[in-house]
Amino acid sequence: MADNTHSSGGPHTTGAQGNPYEDADPITFDGQRSRRQNVSRAQRSYPSRSAYGSPRYAQPSPRRMPSQGGAPSGARGHVSPASTGNFGHTYTGPRSIRTRRKTSFGILASIIILAILLLSALLWWINRPVRVTVNGNEAQVRVGSTLDEVFAASSLSVRPGDYVSVSDNVIKAEKGRRFSALVNDEQLSAEQIDEYRIEGDEAIEFGDGDNVTEEFTYESEPIMPYLRMEGSGYSLQYISQWGRTGELQHRVGKDSGHTADVVTKEAQDCVITCLDPYFEDKKLVALTFDDGPADPYTEQYLEILGRYGVKATFFNLGDNVQAYPQLARRIVEEGHQLCNHTMAHNQLTAVDNQVVYSEITRSAAVIEEATGIRTAHIRPPYGSFTERSWLGSGGSITASINWTGDSKDWELPGVDAIVSNSLLNLHSGSIILMHDGGGDRSQDVEALPKIIEQAQSEGYEFVTVADLMRAVGTIPEEVCSGTGTMPDDAVWPEEISPEDIAAAASAG
Repeated sequence: MADNTHSSGGPHTTGAQGNPYEDADPITFDGQRSRRQNVSRAQRSYPSRSAYGSPRYAQPSPRRMPSQGGAPSGARGHVSPASTGNFGHTYTGPRSIRTRRKTSFGILASIIILAILLLSALLWWINRPVRVTVNGNEAQVRVGSTLDEVFAASSLSVRPGDYVSVSDNVIKAEKGRRFSALVNDEQLSAEQIDEYRIEGDEAIEFGDGDNVTEEFTYESEPIMPYLRMEGSGYSLQYISQWGRTGELQHRVGKDSGHTADVVTKEAQDCVITCLDPYFEDKKLVALTFDDGPADPYTEQYLEILGRYGVKATFFNLGDNVQAYPQLARRIVEEGHQLCNHTMAHNQLTAVDNQVVYSEITRSAAVIEEATGIRTAHIRPPYGSFTERSWLGSGGSITASINWTGDSKDWELPGVDAIVSNSLLNLHSGSIILMHDGGGDRSQDVEALPKIIEQAQSEGYEFVTVADLMRAVGTIPEEVCSGTGTMPDDAVWPEEISPEDIAAAASAG
């Protein structure tokens, strides 16, 4: 038999199974001495195999056992797998399971009670009573109630409306709406009455019910707008409202057989606003030139304007743009405004509507082709443009521009006269008329610098017609810029309003 020696120096013999740890000091494998290190082996007691044999009575080991080479069951120091030790398992008994079940049941019960409370609060909130005033008397009703429910609970006595024909004759008395309703001073329609729900604190006034019209078939036709002119002034006319059609229904009642014509949508008239611009807080004036472009005067005018840093407006004839497209382009390139003066200088009040439309649109097309600029501003030849001229334009323009100061250069009165005529009654908002085509304009070439210098010395700023219109502040930008077109949903009127015709007749 081999002689084994303990690490402390004392001899010992192995157990029946040759367990080398049987008589070893109770020292754990991590190098820490056991709390029972001072207890003698004689005082130690070990549980019997029967005690360890059942997992139910497994006891924790007094010391940690190594995971390698453990002693067999029954040897001293053996630890049951059911015990807590180096194997990391903890047994859960019936008592622990019952405790967890009780805890889970308590949590579930709390959740259910809370849900019931929340549901009860919600049901109360959506059915809570609120106060309203009904025909001057306070009442308490359920929130979300309909006006029918409020009316039924009020015991008010009002007369129901009648059931009537399309011609408004009574078919059945008191078979219309039960009541009418005013809520917070707002009259409700039949549809609004049906859809309204009480919120609380409303002031409700019930009144006699509205009539209900019988069902009917109908045919409809458009109602055309009129052309109307508003305001006063000669120098500036522009479209402030486009015309739109209305609707007229020819109805036939299904029950009564009666017929009636009913306007279901009013037409919107096309409105031309007339004014003479005037400004108290700024000093603006517009220089304008007609009948060009012309060689050599248009180019000379452009050089003078450039020297003084002045912008102007040129009303060109389509025929002349075709002859001098390069001059029309230069006008635009140097920052001036280019507008329409018709194709061939026909007096538009002396021709029919077809000629009016042709004179305007042909010239506009030539200008756009030569310069890329589309203009809806026109100066009518001789300043003559009436309601009938507007009708003839067919919606092709948005503004007609005349003048407040006439140089009368076409009379060739001399340089000083041209200067004097141009500056006569000069004010903020003035539009000065001169010409760069249509004849000898050498006097204008001499007069133009003097006109500019005199006006500038008085504090005036020269602007284009478009900028003058912008300064008014009430004219839409698409009209000011001269680029606006008739909207897709608009229609051009075919007649002048009866009121304008009557006014023109009374004026003689």
